[in-house]
Amino acid sequence: MMTAVEQNNIAFQKESAADQQTSKKARNRQSDDGPEVLPCMEHFVTLARKVKRPALILTLVERAADTTLPEIAALVEVAKGVLPIPARKALFHVVAKLMLDKQQRIERAAELVVLLDDEYGAQAVQSLLDEKNEGDAAVLVAPTDRYSRALHLHLLQEFPSDGVKAEHRFEHAERLQVMHRQWKSENFSSHYLGPKGIEPKVDVDVQDVLRSRIAALYPKVAADQILIEQFTRRDLAHADRCGGEDADDSTPVLLHTLTATFNGSTAHFKQVADGEVIDHEEPAAMSAIFSWEPGTGALGVFCEDKESRRDLATIFRDVVLACEGAINDMPMREFDLLGFSTHAMLKRLEQHLVDGVEKISILQVKIARPFEQNTIDEANGRDIVQHLSSTLMIGRDRRDTRHIYQVAYDDYGLDDLTGYALSQVKLVFRMAKQPHRKAHNVAVQITSPNGLNDKSKTEDDRKRVVEQLARLGVLCEF
Repeated sequence: MMTAVEQNNIAFQKESAADQQTSKKARNRQSDDGPEVLPCMEHFVTLARKVKRPALILTLVERAADTTLPEIAALVEVAKGVLPIPARKALFHVVAKLMLDKQQRIERAAELVVLLDDEYGAQAVQSLLDEKNEGDAAVLVAPTDRYSRALHLHLLQEFPSDGVKAEHRFEHAERLQVMHRQWKSENFSSHYLGPKGIEPKVDVDVQDVLRSRIAALYPKVAADQILIEQFTRRDLAHADRCGGEDADDSTPVLLHTLTATFNGSTAHFKQVADGEVIDHEEPAAMSAIFSWEPGTGALGVFCEDKESRRDLATIFRDVVLACEGAINDMPMREFDLLGFSTHAMLKRLEQHLVDGVEKISILQVKIARPFEQNTIDEANGRDIVQHLSSTLMIGRDRRDTRHIYQVAYDDYGLDDLTGYALSQVKLVFRMAKQPHRKAHNVAVQITSPNGLNDKSKTEDDRKRVVEQLARLGVLCEF
C-alpha cells in the first residue's frame, strides 16, 4: 500500500507530464505568417484563411496578376475546404513577389468581398445565386461559405473568363446589403404599397421627366446633374424552366432598384486659412433609392431626407409607374390584433402555418384601457375632454414554458383580454431549414393599426412573415 508521500509524487509526475504535453502542443502550433509576409494585404490574408473553395482564391490571383501559378494549383487540388497552413504560406510568398500594382489590385478585390461578410451582405449574395445555374451551383454545395459565394460573384463581374460577358450581380449585392441594413430604420427608409403587377418604364424620356421632377423638389439641384441608374433582379428559376440559358427581357422581374444621385445635401467643414478658422458649406451628393416589387406592390424609398420621401414616392409612382392619384390613395396595410384577445389564437397559430414556418410563439402583448377625463384647458379657460388610456405590458420570458394567456391569468388575474384594446403584439417565428440556411428565429412586432417591425434579414423571410400574417387574418391590405 502506497504512502501519502508516494501518492503525492505520482500525482506531481502526472501533472508535470500533462504540462509538458500542453507546452509541446503550444510550441508546435503553426502560423501561416500572413501579416509578416503580406503586411499591406490584410483583406487578402483574411480571405485566404476563410474561403472553403480555394480554387476561387487561385483564380483571383492569376487573373488579377495575369499569370499562372501551377505550384499553387497543385496545392489547391488536394485541399479539402480551407487551404491548409503550409499551402497558405506558399501562396502568400508567391503573392509577395508580385509587382506592387498587382498586389494592390488583389487587395482591393479582397476588401470588397470581405465587406459583404456580415449577415446582410451574406443574405444579399445568397438571394442573387441560383442553384439551377451551373456556375452558381458549384459554389452552393458543401464545402461553401459566405466568402466563397461573394468571391464567386466578384470574379464574374471584375475578372470574367475570356469571351464571357461580365455580370453585375456583385454590385447589386452591395446595394442590397445597404438596403437590407436600412430597411427597418425610419432614419433611412419609408415604405408604401402601390398597384401590383406594373412594370416600371425607365427609358430616356422617362429619365428626363424624373430628373425634372426631382429638380423641382430640390430647387438648388440642376436636372442635368442628376445621375440615374437602374438594376433588375429577374426570376432565374423561371428562365431555366422555360429552357433559356440566361435571363432575357421575357424573364419576370422580381425586384427593380432605381437610384437617383444628386447634390441635394450640404457638407459642413472648417478650414484654417491665413491664421483664421473659416467655415465652409459645399454641396454634397445624396441618393434617393427606390425599391419596387411588381409582384407585391411594395415600394421602398431610401433617402436621408425623411421629409421628402413621400414626395419622392409620388414622383416614382407618377413618372416611372405611370399611375395617377395622390400618394395618400396608395393601398396601405392595417393590422387587426383582436384575434389575440383569446386562447383561440393558439390553435390558429398551430393549424394555419404557411410553408417554411415551423412554429409561432407569442412573446408579448400590450393592452390598453381607453377612458375619458374631464379637465380644464388653463391656457384658454375652457372645459375639455381628454381621451386617455392606461396600458399594461404582459411579457413571457423566452424560457417560460407557459403560453402568454396562462401568464396573463397567473400573474395578472386576466381570464382573457377581450375587455381591452390590444395595441401591440410581439411574436417569434421559427423559420424552417432552407437549402442554404439553417433553421432560425425571426422576431416580429406588430403595432396597431399599421406598424410592422420584423428582424428579417432576407427578402424570403420578409415575404413569408407577410404571407403568414395574412393567413392568420391579422394583416389586411386595402
